[in-house]
Amino acid sequence: MPNYLIEFEEFTNLSINQFIDVINQTEGIKLEDLRVKDLTYYKNSLINPGHGVYIFKTDEKILLIGKARSNSFTERISKHFDIRPGAWFNRLLFITCREHFNTKLDENNYKIASRFVFENGKLILINMKTLSKIDRFESILRGTTETLNKFKKKKYDGNILLLDI
Repeated sequence: MPNYLIEFEEFTNLSINQFIDVINQTEGIKLEDLRVKDLTYYKNSLINPGHGVYIFKTDEKILLIGKARSNSFTERISKHFDIRPGAWFNRLLFITCREHFNTKLDENNYKIASRFVFENGKLILINMKTLSKIDRFESILRGTTETLNKFKKKKYDGNILLLDI
């Protein structure tokens, strides 16, 4: 089984930059192989509490960094694959159409983006036991990595320790 789960609390002594290295070294699970069970269990152990930050990536780049705070990973991840352009939580397909393919946002192009993501994408879960840290951590990762959903103006110091989040 590929390595796709990172337990946040095991790395609190690292800086953001060091943690980004951990992310880059984490293989991720191929989306075409992902099962619902993989969002709830990792190597047959419950992912507890099943909240935190998730990363969709290809071998070349990070596509999207998101968070699962009010919903579990199991509930949140699947919403990204709704091919309706007006759907509420399908940011992955929106960003893939806009940033990767530079194409208009319609159902046909969402289908193309969906196929691309399933064939080329991988998922990494960062499980976090302290829900109050999720929003800030997701924001910091988006402000310090080259994700397609990075902030245009918001930047963070990569030397921040995870312990201080």
